[in-house]
Amino acid sequence: MKRSMKISAEMYKLLIERTLDGFSVIELRDEFIVLKGSNIDSDEARRKVYRQILRFLKQGWLRCEGSGRHKRYFQTDTFKALHVEPKSVNVDTEIASNHDYSMLVSERNQYKGELEIVLGEIDEYHSLKSRFPELESKLITLLDEAKERSAYLLGKVNGLTNVLKVIYEGKQTC
Repeated sequence: MKRSMKISAEMYKLLIERTLDGFSVIELRDEFIVLKGSNIDSDEARRKVYRQILRFLKQGWLRCEGSGRHKRYFQTDTFKALHVEPKSVNVDTEIASNHDYSMLVSERNQYKGELEIVLGEIDEYHSLKSRFPELESKLITLLDEAKERSAYLLGKVNGLTNVLKVIYEGKQTC
């Protein structure tokens, strides 16, 4: 009995309905652009398609032959044996994709920069403590404060990274 597996609606249309096999990344990207409409950025389309190809390779649903620009991807017997259905498009994902979250990326980058500075401070306090042991009692307070700031900033960076990961996974077709 065939197993039922859900894949992105776009990959379903490309691989199942249009029966693409023996394709390159660029060929699949071009078909994806035709499918989605010409208003999609070709570089973004290539990235989306390539993510799907990598996922399918990892699952053992595609195999590749060749190398570099001459690499071609073929459907495996495992994939052909699956009962494949398209995933339904989530309405919330479509709404979320209309927002510009670039400010979250810049906030995360700002916090990363601050974190690197604080980590540099911590390294310097450790260095000073080993070079000047008589200052240890004065440096320990500064070191503790820097460690607290680094934990706080790391929490900010991790929180924003996780949110961005969820947002961009939602924008992916799978």
